[in-house]
Amino acid sequence: MDDLLNGGTEADYNEIAELNKLIHQEILKAKSARAKNSTADTTKKKKAGRKDSKRKTTHYLSEEIFADLDEAREKINTLMQKKLKSRVSKSKIVDHALKMILKDFEEKGKESPIIQEMLKDIFKE
Repeated sequence: MDDLLNGGTEADYNEIAELNKLIHQEILKAKSARAKNSTADTTKKKKAGRKDSKRKTTHYLSEEIFADLDEAREKINTLMQKKLKSRVSKSKIVDHALKMILKDFEEKGKESPIIQEMLKDIFKE
């Protein structure tokens, strides 16, 4: 310790750097293990019959899409039984639409309509 306080040698500094590296590796391992346990707990809860959790997110929509979404909600409500109408929301519509689009993207990749439409939009700019 005296060598360290009095300037030490390059070998001392290398040993300290190596010790520091080991400490950080162990911290990362511990964090990783906690994350795995948390994921396992979440999976168990979902399997136990709990609903999927929701997250609030913000995305910008064009005025046209925003209006179309309202119109779609109204049209879907006219197709629903009276007791189910209150369960139709714009969030549910968007959630289901995105599930369908993402499934299609997973299956078709760059040939999927979402990619084709995005490319058209990008090249328009």
